[in-house]
Amino acid sequence: MKGKESILVVDDDLDFLKIIKRILENKNYEVDTAPSANEGTCRLKERFYNAAILDISLPDADGTELLSRCLDIHPDIVAIMLTGHSSVQNAVQSLNRGAFAYLEKPLDTETLLSVINRGLEKQRLVLENRSLMEELEQRNRITNTLLSVSQAVSESLDLQQIVDSSLEKVAYYTGIKASFIYLYENDRLVLKGTHGLSPRQSAQMAKEIQKDSGIIWRIFRQAKPIIIDDFTNLTDKNLEPLKKKTRQSFGGIPLSILGESIGVMGVVTSDTNHEMTDNNIELLTGIGREITIAVRNAQLYEAASSAKALQELDNMRTEFLANVSHELRTPLAVIKGSANSLLQSDVIFDESTRQYFLQSIDKDADTLTRLVDDLLMMSRLEAEALEVKRKLCKLSEVIETIQDRLDNLTVKHQLQVNIPDDLPSVNIDDIRIGQVLTNLVENAVKFSDDNTNIRIEAESNDKDIIVSVTDQGSGIPPEIHEKIFERFFQGNGSKAGRRKGTGLGLAICRGIIEAHGGKIWVESQPDQGARFTFSLPLN
Repeated sequence: MKGKESILVVDDDLDFLKIIKRILENKNYEVDTAPSANEGTCRLKERFYNAAILDISLPDADGTELLSRCLDIHPDIVAIMLTGHSSVQNAVQSLNRGAFAYLEKPLDTETLLSVINRGLEKQRLVLENRSLMEELEQRNRITNTLLSVSQAVSESLDLQQIVDSSLEKVAYYTGIKASFIYLYENDRLVLKGTHGLSPRQSAQMAKEIQKDSGIIWRIFRQAKPIIIDDFTNLTDKNLEPLKKKTRQSFGGIPLSILGESIGVMGVVTSDTNHEMTDNNIELLTGIGREITIAVRNAQLYEAASSAKALQELDNMRTEFLANVSHELRTPLAVIKGSANSLLQSDVIFDESTRQYFLQSIDKDADTLTRLVDDLLMMSRLEAEALEVKRKLCKLSEVIETIQDRLDNLTVKHQLQVNIPDDLPSVNIDDIRIGQVLTNLVENAVKFSDDNTNIRIEAESNDKDIIVSVTDQGSGIPPEIHEKIFERFFQGNGSKAGRRKGTGLGLAICRGIIEAHGGKIWVESQPDQGARFTFSLPLN
């Protein structure tokens, strides 16, 4: 909550209003008063109050009637009823209509303040949980949209079918009807599909876009989105067929993969409800990424001679999508269930139960964050856009910053750290290297039994610092020592009952280490544990 919490007091006793206003203001509340139900109603319509203290007996209306008006205007307000004449009927009627508490005059100040504090604490929790739910629902909508688009465009390896299906999904999920896709062929951009455009507009746009010609080519060359809030007066012959007399917004999304641009997706809207907001740009960029992968797969299929290799790629991607869907939905289900429980207005949980629900939300929100971070990291690595911020530091300092995370991961294992005091400093991105160590320890936990040892060791030679993470797990067959560092690859030896994961952890490790100019490898035999080692150049 920002600023002071506000309270409205409605009572026809002017002396009481002055006293209660002074008491509450001394407790750092913002206080307004009203001597009648009508004036109180006007105040409620003017602004939101966190709490309202209402007298049962008012000169122009019954207090319970004002209570109903109050809750109609602000359903989340904490309403406290006051009476100078105790009545069981009034108390029951007030509480049934939604009052938080029913107090008798003369008021005990400490009791009133305690009731207000409890009511506002409950209100804060409800509002915070509602905000969390809205954010989760927004993220869930984006995630489900990307999964749906990915599954739709991955159902076929026919290039034209992928383009047509992609544009149809853009219209369905964003509400933006006019869209198009250009793909790069023979040093120019060629229109491959449109949606929501007239035949005349499509025909006019079918002319190939030559090198260094206009905004669409610039998007392709720079591999960065370009958003134009109003291109009505813009001079660009490639966008001219799309223009109308009314205000229009344009969004151009590059289709690029592994640092290579393959085309451009464009969307146009004249509806102010569909302007290029940050959420729209994020969603369109994600959709563009899925389209790019599907288009690239189709292009590779056309050029490939081995159907078996393509089938393996398709199976790996299908499994990856299934795993990501599962990894996202599991924590989302826990978060939604916990938040829904806390939002029940007719149930008051004890503190330990409330803490349990909040800890569940916090834990699974962290799980979602890590998964999204992994996906974003993989996207940066594929685009060769990983930013490495180097500084001179010691490996022991890196481990110290992630010690809590390592301790949490190895709570059922014995973690041993052996870093020599005289190990030289190295010029690295300490956050990225900390992520590598965390991923390797997490991998060791995943593939080894409880109560076994996990060791982190380091040594140096003239050229490199050599760091290793060793476990006593199930081991890795020699024939897949290289494959385990490929994206989406899944091992088969994880402990029973553990979620399978996305197969990105080791691929991310390799990308980070190679960005530092180092190497990463594994030494292992089945049933003999595994030793993952990486090098970091000293110079």
